[in-house]
Amino acid sequence: MKYCVTARPGVLPPSPEQFDAALEWLQTRLDDGTFDCLYGFLEGGGFSVANVDSHGAALELMADYPLYGMVEWDVRPVLEFGEGADLIRAKLVEAQAAVGGG
Repeated sequence: MKYCVTARPGVLPPSPEQFDAALEWLQTRLDDGTFDCLYGFLEGGGFSVANVDSHGAALELMADYPLYGMVEWDVRPVLEFGEGADLIRAKLVEAQAAVGGG
């Protein structure tokens, strides 16, 4: 499963040592394939597309991050482009027929 994981800085800034540990942790996850990609925001924080097996595994990954309690999280499961398109189209056809449009 893939998740878009966004972290934004919290109220308290990390120490330089915590910042270094976080950068190392992120680079390791990028290098080992846990993250498909990793991008930062100009104002701080950033997002990744993470590969994990479950919601619980996503939480474990986040909790392992050195700045876990110092950032605000937004985590969303994502699909590959086109995945589910046939299902959505079929539901649109069904809905259109239900309102008399087809």
